[in-house]
Amino acid sequence: LKDTNCTYKMKAAEGGRVQLTFFVFDTESNPRCSYDLATVFDSNGTIIHKYCGKNTKNLEVTSSAEDLSFNFKTDGVQESLGFLASWKEVGDSAEQTDTEGKYLISFPRSFIEESPEKICIELFDSDKSDGTIETQVFINDGEDKESWIFGELPVEKQTIEIKAEEKLKCFDFTLPKTKESKGLLNIKVNFKDSTYSVNSFKEITVLKKENYPLIQTDKGQYKAKDDVKFRVLLVDHNLKPSEIKTIEELWVEDPRNRRIVQWTNQGLEKGLMQQEFKLSEEPELGTWTIMFKAGPLKEKTTFTVSEYVLPKFEVTIEPPSAVLRDALEAEWKVCAKYTHGGSVKGKVKANFTSTYQRRTWRPPPPIVKNIEMLKSVNADDDCATVMLNSEQIKELTEKVDNFDLKIIFEEEGTGTVEISNWSGSLVDEAIKLDIGSSSQQFILGGFPYVAEFSVKNHDDSPREDDIEVCVRLFKDANEIRNLFNRRGIWSMDEDEIAEIGKKMVDIKYSSKCHQVRSENGKIKFYVPMNNIPKDVTKLSIKATAINHPANETTKMKQPVRKLDVSLTHTTADLTLSVKEKQRSKISCGENFEAKVYFSSKPNKEFDLHYHALSKGMIFQSGSMKVSTEQTNALESLVGQAKELSASENNNEKDSNEGRVVSNQEIILPIDYKVSPSLKLVVFVNDGNQTLTDSHTYDVEACQNHKVKAEWSEEKVYPGSAVTLSVASEPDSLCAISATDKSVDLLGNKNKVTSETIGKLQAEIGDRKTSRSENYWEYQRKCPQTYDAIKVYESTGIQILTDLSFINSCETITDAKNEPEYEPEIMHSAVAFSAGGGQISAVEADYDED
Repeated sequence: LKDTNCTYKMKAAEGGRVQLTFFVFDTESNPRCSYDLATVFDSNGTIIHKYCGKNTKNLEVTSSAEDLSFNFKTDGVQESLGFLASWKEVGDSAEQTDTEGKYLISFPRSFIEESPEKICIELFDSDKSDGTIETQVFINDGEDKESWIFGELPVEKQTIEIKAEEKLKCFDFTLPKTKESKGLLNIKVNFKDSTYSVNSFKEITVLKKENYPLIQTDKGQYKAKDDVKFRVLLVDHNLKPSEIKTIEELWVEDPRNRRIVQWTNQGLEKGLMQQEFKLSEEPELGTWTIMFKAGPLKEKTTFTVSEYVLPKFEVTIEPPSAVLRDALEAEWKVCAKYTHGGSVKGKVKANFTSTYQRRTWRPPPPIVKNIEMLKSVNADDDCATVMLNSEQIKELTEKVDNFDLKIIFEEEGTGTVEISNWSGSLVDEAIKLDIGSSSQQFILGGFPYVAEFSVKNHDDSPREDDIEVCVRLFKDANEIRNLFNRRGIWSMDEDEIAEIGKKMVDIKYSSKCHQVRSENGKIKFYVPMNNIPKDVTKLSIKATAINHPANETTKMKQPVRKLDVSLTHTTADLTLSVKEKQRSKISCGENFEAKVYFSSKPNKEFDLHYHALSKGMIFQSGSMKVSTEQTNALESLVGQAKELSASENNNEKDSNEGRVVSNQEIILPIDYKVSPSLKLVVFVNDGNQTLTDSHTYDVEACQNHKVKAEWSEEKVYPGSAVTLSVASEPDSLCAISATDKSVDLLGNKNKVTSETIGKLQAEIGDRKTSRSENYWEYQRKCPQTYDAIKVYESTGIQILTDLSFINSCETITDAKNEPEYEPEIMHSAVAFSAGGGQISAVEADYDED
């Protein structure tokens, strides 16, 4: 709360001491804690802490005698969450618990009401007894919804047992319905032998159950006296039939917003209902709307009513893969096909146009250039070809790079006309040279850097070509940039400029260029990265298509791509990496083998832990024993990649630490639960440090319910019998629709397809992953910790842990030893409130000003 001044006093029995724990602490922060702070006083009245900022782990304070107190004071400007604290009496010999590397708890950032959510706890201490995990959620039960007042009774509480031999325990936790959108999750872990305990709180988002509507029409366009047939489908976040049983109101409006037909209290069977109506002889032309209301849910879709004639055929334009600036000619293939697949004969009118509009405050009329040509598709032809020569291309693109093509196809005999259009731009590079899925971050520690460039023709076919690949290592250039920013070159004398010049030359640590020929459209390579000095911070790889130089006359450019990789040095004797990163979508219904590589001394043993996360849920967690091999598995890592060194003597190749590379496979079953994406997070506890890596894999769109539909014949004559077979799970309700292909040519945006459901799956997943907590304290004070947390955060998962990568980061400010005086700073008249306020579980005495 703003303008707070509260004192909290705690007293133990004679001979005892007070142990105060801040579970949550969140206030405005500055180095002296001048604005919002908690000042903690020991039994003799001395100040032992002055806290401000935001904690990332519990803060424990123990008094030296029976008394302990603290004063919580805030100003009237910035508002934060406040604090949650409790105290207990402890004996004179009580010690503060300070564990590290014992546990990691993962859970969703957002909980959906009345829906089971998975919580997992991993325990890394093998020397432990049986224990219990108590999970409870509190909600804001105060009248002021902007202030978080701690409720003593949880809305849900669950206790489960964990055996001494269990290292991983996952369980479902279900929140009941509540009116609130925020909750406070409390997880307590206790063991019978009391070696250590966990008692942590984390704010969570409470999401209401949502229903997702889909409206399907049998066609996209209708005309007078047509039957309009449509369906309404309601599903929940698991793509199962909605709990809604009735649509209270359903109606259709014409383009003048008049209700033409309506229904009430339409029942749903397994989330599905179907309805239809007939258009009049003279319906209003334009866009019509289907709308419905089902409780709080509303949805609408549109269809078109027009005086159309069903197309007899479809015109397609097959353009060149690219129109190069220096092309001698370019051709477009124009084909017309009947709905039954036969070729249409007739005349083709092609019109190429380009438009140049001068941009001034009073623009003149645009300059439009046209090139027209006529072609015919005769009895012996299936398609026509229209062609532009180099002079025509230059004429069209004299002032612009883009141009259009309009095709008018007139059927022979009937004069029926269909139109098709194409738009494109000039391309100024002869080939496609691209960086593959190469990483732009790399941790040095025994691995080579593995990457690839792709070399393709403009039709995406693989190309064999000569590419010069220059591998360079650079030192940090920020020091020189800062020198210029502080001083400026005009204020430097000759000696200073000469000194900086030496530093600029010294930035390039090493460089070597290699001429490589692509194979099957790929240049796969690796760069040895051993023995790299600690002041080298960047690997830069430049690829140049040497057979395609730039040309000033034609304005063609030489294809050049540069890959800059930020290097991070580590002193760890073990490093790990998720290599062989998948470059295409993983298929459903198969086991995916993710390979994790390690660099270490031979015969090292450790536990590999992993989390598979998708759509804000923990899909799979586990751990496995890994023993690094005596022999080097480097060939398995680099495969057929070429070695490209960064120096002439290739000093980076040999490791002087005796490391070997080994690997371990993690098998992940792929199904609808991880579609459309899966993030794999791996980590290893090595001594007092935690090593992590992650990768996101794309998964093809797939659903739990398998459905198949097929015709008995691919092609039949009019009047012939044909059978449509539909297969699905037992007790399914199947909605079937069949339309003439000529109707389909008109388009229908209301189709329900596997692609439609795939997009809906992604939308549902985004609801749990789009919200993000502010971790600026980590970002500012512990960048590596911030990177590790964001790996989980980006998938909608939060973690509570005492692992070193979190535990070693201290974000709270203790200004006990800072001087009291600070120059007065005028606060801006515009203040941003973060909402929230005081959270307290102890009794307060209020000082009167």
